[in-house]
Amino acid sequence: MLLISSLKDIHVTWHRVIKMPDLTSHMSGFKYSDIHKIIYPRRHEGIYKNRGDNPWVSVRIRQGVGRDPSKWFTDQLRTLAEVSRRYGDGRVMLGTRGDVEIFKVNYRLFDEVVSRLKAVNLDPRDSCGNSVRNPIPCPSNHCPLAQVNAEALSKFIGDYFRYKAEYEGPSAMPHRFKISISACERACAIPVAQDVGIVAKGRDTFDVYVGGGIGEHAFSAKLMFSGVKAEDLLPIIVGAIEVFKREGERRGFKWVVAKYGIDRVRSMILDVAGKVKQTLPAPDLSPRFINTRLIKLHYPTGWVESSELERIADIAGKHGLGYVILFNNQTIYVPVRVMSSELNDVEVKDPGPFSTEGPTTVACIGSELCPPGLINTTSLGSRIHIHLKGTNRPIRIGISGCTHDCGMSWVSDIGLEPYGFKTRILITLGGGPTELGYVVGTIDPMDAEQAVDLILNMYVESNSQSITEFISRVGVDKVREVLAMRIPSFKAPDKSISSVFGPN
Repeated sequence: MLLISSLKDIHVTWHRVIKMPDLTSHMSGFKYSDIHKIIYPRRHEGIYKNRGDNPWVSVRIRQGVGRDPSKWFTDQLRTLAEVSRRYGDGRVMLGTRGDVEIFKVNYRLFDEVVSRLKAVNLDPRDSCGNSVRNPIPCPSNHCPLAQVNAEALSKFIGDYFRYKAEYEGPSAMPHRFKISISACERACAIPVAQDVGIVAKGRDTFDVYVGGGIGEHAFSAKLMFSGVKAEDLLPIIVGAIEVFKREGERRGFKWVVAKYGIDRVRSMILDVAGKVKQTLPAPDLSPRFINTRLIKLHYPTGWVESSELERIADIAGKHGLGYVILFNNQTIYVPVRVMSSELNDVEVKDPGPFSTEGPTTVACIGSELCPPGLINTTSLGSRIHIHLKGTNRPIRIGISGCTHDCGMSWVSDIGLEPYGFKTRILITLGGGPTELGYVVGTIDPMDAEQAVDLILNMYVESNSQSITEFISRVGVDKVREVLAMRIPSFKAPDKSISSVFGPN
């Protein structure tokens, strides 16, 4: 019998110190550079090197071909837990694109791990490297506002590109390519930050945003196509990718859009799309609403212990539909058939929008395991989330460990992203699904927690119900004034941070 105490454990153990066995012995013979050379050509298979002179790699995992990318079934959760214990360090991390990662896997066992995962229809392929990444849908099946079946469209698009040599690997793609699908105009799947962001405008037409990308040189995606029919979506995406490949722009597709402009790129895409359309299938996107309540288990900074995954699988099997939902906010949602007294102490939400919820703290893995990581995102995020819980308002904090911005700082209500040789933290404010945040300024990393606490206090005192309303009432200049007064290391934006901006 599942006890209330174990449910509480699931929800609060994110801040515990996890004691792991000493795995560093007998590693003096491993060099980061040597193993990186072995791993790099296979990155599109879902593998990348962990930080340091050791044999460790990470395995980034998504659903297999033909599978709904947002639904993770109980047998899959149990396999993830078992694999993370046997091959990794006993932890699983929730990603920001509906995928998960297992760390500290010996690179020589990667193929064995993949075999174990494929046995339950999980597959790391095309979740890393220069590939067409998993198109991330909003959880439209559990939202009454959904105009289309975003999960079905995501599966349709993702399956077209997977396991195709022309769309994966450094010899085929100059850079990664990211896609998202939002089932209504709330745009919960964050189209502003995607190479291609699809937003349903009704049951028959879509807007398509193109050329977004966050991190260093942040670009806001631009509305390039309006009134698009479902059968034209895949041809447009194929057209964008073919243009991207032809240009060979290794910094990303956003730079192609910046180089030629919206009108020229639109014409280039349509030229390809018109030629390939007749050979491509059309999707069935009829909306499918599953009217259940959802247990909401948020894991600030994304870490989940293997034992917790097993408990969540028990909940989903006993009280739910046999699966959980993953999205872009490091939260596990468990659809429940019938409420029970055993569920009294967990947060339960009605079906509905998945952005912005709160309080939410999202972070990448940072300097603990990621080679370019500059700050300890897990420690910082855990401390910040303690302050955040007191706001009792919808708000999202995004924390990244480097300028790749895997923590999605630019599209969070409050974003933190390090940059520069002498590391400082860039603070952004007011980002969201359809706009990048305002640049507030920079601080020393040691002052990040205090800076966020000051902003949160101003937010609460303003009686605003959202960060957007807060900015409208108080203004970014006032936030800068308070930070400059209270934190000596704070600097307002100047030419020294111009490198973080894109040309638009």
